[in-house]
Amino acid sequence: MRKRIVGLCSISLAGFLMASSAVAQSQQIQHRRRPAVIADAGSSAAPQTQPNYEFFSILNGLPMGLELHHDTQVGTGRAIDVYMFPIELQVMNSDGNLEPVGLIFENFYTAKAMDPITAPNPNNARDCKIWNTMVLFALNNRNPKSRTWPYIEFTVAEGARVIQTNEDGPVWWSDDVECWGSRDRFSPF
Repeated sequence: MRKRIVGLCSISLAGFLMASSAVAQSQQIQHRRRPAVIADAGSSAAPQTQPNYEFFSILNGLPMGLELHHDTQVGTGRAIDVYMFPIELQVMNSDGNLEPVGLIFENFYTAKAMDPITAPNPNNARDCKIWNTMVLFALNNRNPKSRTWPYIEFTVAEGARVIQTNEDGPVWWSDDVECWGSRDRFSPF
């Protein structure tokens, strides 16, 4: 009888572990890279035109840290500093499920503007760093009972220019990205 109970417990435990792993697999964190790596991006020598800054893609989410990488440009070996800014997607204007969803976008952009004279804001990389700090502070001090989350908004101009780096691959010029932050001041709808 004892062997039978141990056998049933083993089968039940195995079934529980299989069910748990199936649930865990469907909820695993996923990572996506922005800008995407394209095969022939390094071979094009055509100059890139500056965007008109009228249209932007917008990513709202939780900042997951900010890393500064010391990199080099493909073909020249010229030193270039690159930020990697991972942001976990936060669904907004949905059915009321406002929390992060487990999809992390890793955004790569230069620490300095391509052309500080013509850039609408040559300090975009610095501004992203400031907003990251402010939103992380708000997250750390967030009321655990709150149904909403502070977030960062990372925007990229349509037609954003890309530079190829040896270590990080393609990265956006910081002239063509912007960051904004938000803290909750209003009760959720």
